Amino acid sequence: MVLKRWLVKWPKILVALLAQALALMVLALGVMLASQWIAPPYAYWPLVLVQGVLAAVLSHWLGLPSWWRWIQLLIPLGLYGALSAGVNPWWGLALFVLIGLVFSNAGHERVPLYLTNSVTRQALKALVAEQVALHCSEHDSAQNVRFIDLGCGLGGNVVFMAQVPNVQVSHGVETAPIPYLLSKMHTTLRGGETFATDLWKVSLADYNMVYAFLSPEPMVKLWQKVSQELPSGAVFVSNSFAVPDVEPTEVWILSDARQTQLFIYKI
Repeated sequence: MVLKRWLVKWPKILVALLAQALALMVLALGVMLASQWIAPPYAYWPLVLVQGVLAAVLSHWLGLPSWWRWIQLLIPLGLYGALSAGVNPWWGLALFVLIGLVFSNAGHERVPLYLTNSVTRQALKALVAEQVALHCSEHDSAQNVRFIDLGCGLGGNVVFMAQVPNVQVSHGVETAPIPYLLSKMHTTLRGGETFATDLWKVSLADYNMVYAFLSPEPMVKLWQKVSQELPSGAVFVSNSFAVPDVEPTEVWILSDARQTQLFIYKI
């Protein structure tokens, strides 16, 4: 459909707002038609629930990811619940701004804030040891790892990797304002270094291990970047999201609750 192809280029938040607006129009039309058989006024809660359900269905139809359906369902319910409870609208605005500062990359990069768990970090540590042993056997000398986390969130990976033996450099880049500030404080106090740099602008030539936990959206473009910039023998690790049409060197399935998959690409 022409409309859906056109909306692919829109930021997800605008598509979500469009779905809510269309749902409201459909609901208003339904209320006008219903008034011919059922005299108003109508209870508000059922109308708000219908608004949420319609918005969730339209979000699916417009091609938004599945997690947006729950957000679309809950937005009208949350707003009406807050108004019914007498919550000051300024609190809602403050919450909206706070969420925007935390999840700003979800809008233009379509990358939510995903946090790496401890099981995955232990796997990265094991991968470091494997890489060091491999290069040691090939060159009779250990090669230190230069690690970077593209979209490092709160900086946990950067701090952890800075404390791993044979990791010479541990860096992270993050542009969402609040995660960056927290990451900067974390790494300043405990090791590693975080930069407020767009991942597309950072040069990867000085690193030999790159880690990313992003989303399916940027993987094709990211693979072009890492394959062009990383030196021979380097490793690119993608948490959960494979590069389309590129066979990984290895796939590690971890023992955490969600059975995290690490897609490992050796350059």
